[in-house]
This record gives sequence, C-alpha cells and structure tokens, in this order.
Amino acid sequence: MVKPNVIVVMLDSLQFNYLGCYGNKWIKTPNLDRLAREGVLFENNYIEGLPTVPARRTMLTGRYHLHDKGWSALELDDTTIADLCWGRPIDSALVFDCPNFRLPKFGYTRGFDKVWFLHGHEGDHEYYAEDPLIHCDPLDYIEEHVLESADRIMGEKVVGPSLHELTTYLKHRQYWKTEEDQDVPKIMKMAVEYLENVDRNKQFFLWVDSFDPHEPWDPPSVHDPDMKCPYDPDYKGKDMFLPIPGHVAGVYTEPELNHIRMLYAEKVTMCDRWVGYLMDRVKALGLEDSTLFMLVSDHGEPLGNGEHGHGLMRKVRPWPYEELAHAPMIIRGPGLPAGKRITSFTQSCDVAPTVTDWLGIGVHPEMQGQSLLPLAKGEVDKLRDFAIAGYHRYSASIITDDWSFVHWTRSAERTVSESAAGIYGVGLLKTSGYLPNLKEGLVGSMNEAAKHLREAATLDGEDQWTCTPGSVAEVPANDQLFDRKADPFQLNNIAAKDPGRASDLYAQLREFMAELRTS
Repeated sequence: MVKPNVIVVMLDSLQFNYLGCYGNKWIKTPNLDRLAREGVLFENNYIEGLPTVPARRTMLTGRYHLHDKGWSALELDDTTIADLCWGRPIDSALVFDCPNFRLPKFGYTRGFDKVWFLHGHEGDHEYYAEDPLIHCDPLDYIEEHVLESADRIMGEKVVGPSLHELTTYLKHRQYWKTEEDQDVPKIMKMAVEYLENVDRNKQFFLWVDSFDPHEPWDPPSVHDPDMKCPYDPDYKGKDMFLPIPGHVAGVYTEPELNHIRMLYAEKVTMCDRWVGYLMDRVKALGLEDSTLFMLVSDHGEPLGNGEHGHGLMRKVRPWPYEELAHAPMIIRGPGLPAGKRITSFTQSCDVAPTVTDWLGIGVHPEMQGQSLLPLAKGEVDKLRDFAIAGYHRYSASIITDDWSFVHWTRSAERTVSESAAGIYGVGLLKTSGYLPNLKEGLVGSMNEAAKHLREAATLDGEDQWTCTPGSVAEVPANDQLFDRKADPFQLNNIAAKDPGRASDLYAQLREFMAELRTS
C-alpha cells in the first residue's frame, strides 16, 4: 500500500501576478507553470492575516486569526500540522531560512521531528554584523539622490536601519561566486537531502520555507558583472536590490522603480529554477505517485506606484491591498486532476486541513479552514462565498466575486476603540494618545505618524506587524470600496458613490468576524 506524503513549498513574498501560470506574459517561470499544468491552480487565494508570522500561524493551524491574534507567538492551545503528526508513523521535517519563523519564544518550529535552519536573511542579518566587510561597498547599491531624498523625507530613523540592513547583508554575500551560493538553492538542496534519506517505509510531511523571493532582490545579474538583468538589460543605474522602504514619491524615478521590479522578477525566476530542481528530484526518487506537492506564499509585495504598490516600496504600511493579500496556491498529487483552474475563493487557513486530510489524519475539529481536496476533485463547487484579509488591529477587508471592501480600524472618522470594537470585539488598543489630523487623505503626515505611531511596530510581540525598517502604522482616512472587475488592483475608491454597498459589505465582514470570535 502506497503511503501518502506531503511536501509544502513556501516561497515568501511571491506575487501571484509574477507567475506565467497566473497570467504574466513576459516572466519566465517554467517549473511553476509545469506544476500548474500537472495539478490544480487556485486563482483567488487570499492570505487571511498578514504578513509573515500571522500567515504562517494560520497555515499551520488551519484557523483564522485576523480577529484575535497578530504577529505573536504560537500558543499551547494552538494545534499545528506537526503536532498532529506526532505519535503517528509520520516523520515531520522543516527546512527553512525565514528568520521570523524562529523568533525567540515564538515556538513555530514546535513539533517537527527534524529542523534545519539557514542563517542570513532579514531579521537574522545580525548573525553577520561583526564580520568585516572587505569586498563590497553599500554605496554601490544605492543611488546618491535616493539616499539624499529618503534622508530628507523620511529621516535617519528610516535611512539608518536600511543602510545597516544593506551593510550586514553584504557581509553575508560578499563571497558568493555562483547562483548556487545563494540561499534558495541551499534550501532546496537541504530538502532533497532529507528526501534522499527519509524512511520510505513511513509517511513524511516536509515543509520547505524559502525566504526568497523576499527582498533583498539580488539575483544572478547583481553578482555577475558580465551579466545584465534579463528583464531590464538596458538599465544603466545601480542595482538597488535592497531599496529604502517607504513612500516612493520624491525618492525614486520610474525607471528605477521598474528596475527594482525587474530584479524582483529575476529573483522569482531563480526561485522557479530551484523549485524545479526539487520537483525533478521528487520525480527521480519515485515519490510523485504518493506525494501531495503544495506551492504557497505568505503574501505579495508593494513595489511602487499604482497597481504595483499604491505608492509604497516594501511592506511599510498595514495595507491589505491586492498586491499583498492575493497569493498563489497550487497543488499536485496522484488522483487530482491536471491543468485544472479553480476560481472560487480559498484562504491560507485551508493549508493545514488539506495537508492533514491527505496524510490520512483527517481535519481536526478546531480547524476553521477546509480541505482543498474535495474542491480540487470537483466534489464541491466552492468552499466559501468570500475571502477576508488584513492586519490585526489595523485593517480588515472582504473580497467577493464582484467587490472588495477595506475597513481601516484606525479611521479618522472613529476613535481607535470604537473602530476596533466594530471588527475585533475589543475596546482598547495601545496608542500614543496622538489625535491625528488629516493630510492628503492619510491619518497624519508621514513625519507625524512616524513620530507618534512608530511604537505600533515594536519588537515585543503583540503590537508588531512587520519587520521592515521604517514601517509606520498609518492608514487611509476612510473605508474603501472597489469594483473587482473594473478595478482589480483597487485604485479607484467608489465608497462615496455607492455607500449602500459599502455599508452592506462592512456588515457582512463584521458579522463574519463576530462568528469567528465565538468559534
């Protein structure tokens, strides 16, 4: 009897629209496109709680957490996939380089039988901080005018940490010579080594968590002086592969923003190559006939103006727009249809029940997500009528077939406590006592928000919502309604034109969040 196994591959910060199988006509992602042809692609997959840590919590537990938990530790009451494998003839393994997956006291590696971690990425860059920087110069990777503008607009509290991050990262990568020196090849090779040595008489569950294509976006062309970025070969400026985060207006030119996006695209193509290496080894080892192969991401990435990022570079605001909340999800396994595309909504909380269902454990009664297997096989038409996404305590959105609605829990029209109580069922939030003034549609000016609300992105757990330097808990002044068919990237807020629909969607979102609090 063939024993069912599972491999989950997480590619951090992978935008759905930077994959050929999701409609991109110019990027090269042949291996993930092959995975989609061989399996089932979910077109409308949304990350319930953003970003990195909340997304993984939801995936591992199969529970919604937007309503009650943000960037916080795994609790004893949380039941993860690895917990459910314990005590069964299932070997569980984690291969990863995502530093936020191993934050001290957070406990996300709990329950795995085997764990391998690779040092060096964001949040773990201090591992190299005391090494001498001999062969690289940070100023070779940032334009002088960008540095001057960012310092003038955002100040030293943003520029200083960004330069430190860049410098320590260069200490890590200064000796890299080939593509195989990069992190994603090392992660995929670790995964293959595990598969080559796993006990084939037992089942296994392998979670492969690659921080790439998360920034820094330093693909092969950045390291090879004789190589041009294949997606922007005529660019003459510096490769700003770890751009200073924040609002891009007045800091970057459009050609610079485009080049940053093309470096990201090249990194996506590199990740595709190494996922392909893993897929090929799975086939060569004879594991395809027993293994569910699942490709997921925790979020996308803001990369500039308009549809690219609503004027932001990197995850510096708790804004759950399409470029961040909409993420790829593909599954392939024996008995599942090939080349099937499903438009009905899926969520990050569906990962755990799908994995445990395939392994034969079943869906744990505490899981609120649902197994994707019946949907993939055509046994049901849909799992839900809508999806939700947001940042705990800052934003919550609802996405339907025709509309998306974003509720900002720090809206200028409501007090923080009133707004949060409407969605999260709490009466108080930790704030600085700052009463915001409207300026250019935002709660406070950039400098005021940076001064008074920066505390909301602390490192003490509950109030943290991102690890990106210079992040500010600043949100638009009013709730927003968007037409998904006419405006898929949410650029034209029509809430004022259609207040009734906005009100109905808010009521639907509020009712759903209330139900989550009681389940």
